[in-house]
Amino acid sequence: MRKLLSILLLLSSLILAQSIGPSNFDRVIKSHKVVLVEFWAPWCPGCAMLRPNFLKAKREIGNKALLVEYNVDLAGEPIRRYNVQTIPTMILFVDGRVVEVSKSILSAQDIKDWVLGYVPQ
Repeated sequence: MRKLLSILLLLSSLILAQSIGPSNFDRVIKSHKVVLVEFWAPWCPGCAMLRPNFLKAKREIGNKALLVEYNVDLAGEPIRRYNVQTIPTMILFVDGRVVEVSKSILSAQDIKDWVLGYVPQ
């Protein structure tokens, strides 16, 4: 049952949110003015709790900012570079630079307010 839940969570991630990995990380965070990256894993209970909030915020933000996911099971240089030691971790980038980090399970509204606070009016 646990394995099935992990598979379903992974599939929903691939369908509902753009996933990035080590090979396209830098290109993606520089592709938009404001980018929020959620570092997660399919086996992480906290990530499962954050997931619906992240997806709702993504839908509500639309094209004003880019919200993407990075599965830490892929490992890679971005995890080391940004010192991601716990998940879920969300890192907010503006112009390709880190402006804030959250290791909390935020509500959809809090994620939306946080991200839109950096979007130029």
